[in-house]
Amino acid sequence: MEPTTDLATCLLCGAGASPALNLPRFAGASCQGCAQRVGHLLVQEPTLLTDIWPLLADDSELEEPEPTVQRADGKTVELRQVIAEMKRELSVEDRMKLAELYGEIGLIREQLEECGRVLVAASAPALAQRALDVLFSPELCSPRGIEELRGRLFPA
Repeated sequence: MEPTTDLATCLLCGAGASPALNLPRFAGASCQGCAQRVGHLLVQEPTLLTDIWPLLADDSELEEPEPTVQRADGKTVELRQVIAEMKRELSVEDRMKLAELYGEIGLIREQLEECGRVLVAASAPALAQRALDVLFSPELCSPRGIEELRGRLFPA
């Protein structure tokens, strides 16, 4: 779905949103600022969001030892460190493509976390919209996701 230039009310903060990032599942929209806040939460505190995105709780692979690789200089490092270094070189567009690829191959937790990184860095509303489309899809987001998220972003 494409973001719209129509003024809408953000379902999260209640402010006017233009461009409005569509959240059709919840019959509303998000502003760009709230989309970035969601991204920050996903990047910094994903375990606090498992009631919104239950697949963030999948920690089955945490029981496995992390594979290691040997660098050209002879140092042995964890594979996740090498992957993180490679991801830092990606553009926001490429990170969104990576998130979509993660979904295609069934790495849903990684997909959700990558969408968070896209929301943090995306200056283009179309990229933020693509990340929100994944995050708020019926397959991944709890039906009460907006209410729960509002409480996390704006505690009383």
